[in-house]
Amino acid sequence: MLCKICNKPVIPCIDERNNWEFFHCKECEFIFKNPRNYVDKTNELKQYNHHNNTLESPGYVEMFEKFIDVTFQPYIQDIKTALEFGSGPGPVLAELLKQKGLDVDIYDKFFSPQKIYENKKYDLITSTEVIEHIQNPLEVFELFSKHIKKGGYLALMTQFHKNEMKDFKKWWYKNDPTHICFFRPRTFEVLASLYGFKILSNDLVKSVLLKKI
Repeated sequence: MLCKICNKPVIPCIDERNNWEFFHCKECEFIFKNPRNYVDKTNELKQYNHHNNTLESPGYVEMFEKFIDVTFQPYIQDIKTALEFGSGPGPVLAELLKQKGLDVDIYDKFFSPQKIYENKKYDLITSTEVIEHIQNPLEVFELFSKHIKKGGYLALMTQFHKNEMKDFKKWWYKNDPTHICFFRPRTFEVLASLYGFKILSNDLVKSVLLKKI
């Protein structure tokens, strides 16, 4: 088995709690689940339907407001168009961006499946709590690179793992059956170099901002 991102050898590890197998790349610090342990699409959608995230959910709105402030608020004057990639059943972030005067498109493979981004380029793409669900990160980063204007921004949110398997086994985030990919700042450095981005900032916890060069 080779790393899905950097194609280097990986180290297998069994999560005894769920009896799932994961692979850990020491080179780019990416961790990914064995495909045989994926849930099917029916159960994946069932898991997402348990989410109750709307503008009437104060904690959820606050999370996105903080994400905006921490990642791309300093660059907001450069941003006119945005794509919220993986918007979920309640596109709260998209609504908050519209309130800031942005022209926002949304895409979600289950809830807004029309590929509205085709033949378009954006000043900003956001993807929050999404890429941990993606089977092939290279494909989605190629899509991001293709649809962001030169000088545009990619703002991502996903929980960063601690890069030690003993900690990973205890980590709550990996227990969601639809979470199959886990990242570190180092992982995003490798992805940035592959797809023409540079990293502007990361909070070392869950948020990273990249710029298309």
